[in-house]
Amino acid sequence: MKLFKTLCLLFATPLVMSQVGIGTTTPETDLHVVGDALIQDAFKVGSLGTVSAADEDFKLITRTTNTTPVGQITVLDVNTLHVAPVNVVNYSFTNISLNNLTDLDLQFDDSKYVVGIANFRYEGDAIKKVVGGATKTIGNFVVRTFTSGGSWHLEIRNRTLDLTPGDTLTYHVTLIIYDKSYYRNLPPIITDLGGSNKGVASSVPNLY
Repeated sequence: MKLFKTLCLLFATPLVMSQVGIGTTTPETDLHVVGDALIQDAFKVGSLGTVSAADEDFKLITRTTNTTPVGQITVLDVNTLHVAPVNVVNYSFTNISLNNLTDLDLQFDDSKYVVGIANFRYEGDAIKKVVGGATKTIGNFVVRTFTSGGSWHLEIRNRTLDLTPGDTLTYHVTLIIYDKSYYRNLPPIITDLGGSNKGVASSVPNLY
């Protein structure tokens, strides 16, 4: 009789322990956590070899490093994202006053996105060189994105020289838009080279 009871308990144990609930009395999977989760050390995860049509609704689980204490587990819900992690948009600008695209509001929210520039191309009449001291100069040409008023802006222009009246040009530029759910905009690093054309950066960015 004792042996029969022992066997019953052994066979029943996997059924009792097959699902564990934390914060819930009705777990729906092997480990069901209702509430926050905190991982203080690394944890082992499985690899996702391929993604089939049946796997398209999966969520990404991430471990944050800015919680107190560090290690809170959160979900990155890809269904709530309005854009892909990296987006490429091509722009062309014509009929610009002289050559000065001074401040174009791109309307990308700077709290959600990082906007970079690639593949700039200038088509049209050249800016005439002018004498500057003992040499000739073509001015100070700038292509950049910057943030202002909560959105990303674009500047493409020669800050010191203009086109000859009547001349025309077209700017072509590719913008790379990064979603901050995946990427972050690192702070600028300013290094004074003291008039030299070589040196060492003043600091290393914190990538973690």
